[in-house]
Amino acid sequence: MTGLRLRAVAGLLALLPTTSFAADVQVRAPKPKRPAKAGPSRLSGIAVATLAYAAGPVEREVEGASGKSVLKQGEFVRTGDRIRTGPETVARIAFPWMSVTASPSTTLHIPSEVILSAVFDRGRAEIAAEGGDILKLRTAEAEIRGSGRVVVRRDAERQALVVAAREGTFRVEGAGKAVVLLAGEGTVVRQGAPPAPATRLPPAPSDLVPGKDPVYVVQGEATRLSWRDAGATHHLEVLPLESSDILLARDVGKGPEQVTIPWLGTYRWRVAARDAVGLESLPSADGLICVVEK
Repeated sequence: MTGLRLRAVAGLLALLPTTSFAADVQVRAPKPKRPAKAGPSRLSGIAVATLAYAAGPVEREVEGASGKSVLKQGEFVRTGDRIRTGPETVARIAFPWMSVTASPSTTLHIPSEVILSAVFDRGRAEIAAEGGDILKLRTAEAEIRGSGRVVVRRDAERQALVVAAREGTFRVEGAGKAVVLLAGEGTVVRQGAPPAPATRLPPAPSDLVPGKDPVYVVQGEATRLSWRDAGATHHLEVLPLESSDILLARDVGKGPEQVTIPWLGTYRWRVAARDAVGLESLPSADGLICVVEK
């Protein structure tokens, strides 16, 4: 009896439409989702330096990423970063073996390359390396290598590079030729042309007021600074009493100038002259300013 029932059921199944049965048992697998596109990481570069000091806003752009961000004091500078200082900002970028002090309106780029170097786009930078060579500095006009302390200026519109060695020895190479600068010498390089022969830097300004005898000012008030002119334009700096770190800096005319130091304490100030071609002198002797509480 059981065998007959099984044969009957099997016969009925054989009579069912095969297409309908197949449709009932189809299973549709879900389509695989496409992985979301990862946006470029703002921290994808290798940390090579630190923004050790910033008096004012510092802007950062990253290779391969859109938009800009604010680089804060204490944050890493990485390969791929393009750094810009504001129109009144002084920033110091500290590498393990050297430092770059960028004056206002300066742009510096650290390419993502196997050999570490820096590309100087515009503005003014003072580079210092003690006991070793500076990072190779490149511009559209030349490459700079050496050890010591050097001031570099670049006018992007005029496509001119001005290099002034303050300490040590530097080699400036452009258009297949090179010139060696000793302390107190400088050169000018124009795009497509070799560096001009090394020449002595212009004389430094003198007769600073205030000078060795400090002037006392109340915090928040401006101090009047004057000097004997040594050029058509000058570069003014404020530094701590016992450090070579530049705190405030700006390009000025023949003077006098007003400067406000926002911090309490005693500070040094100095000024350098620039000649007609843009070469910058060694700094003047220091003057002293003492900022006191109200």
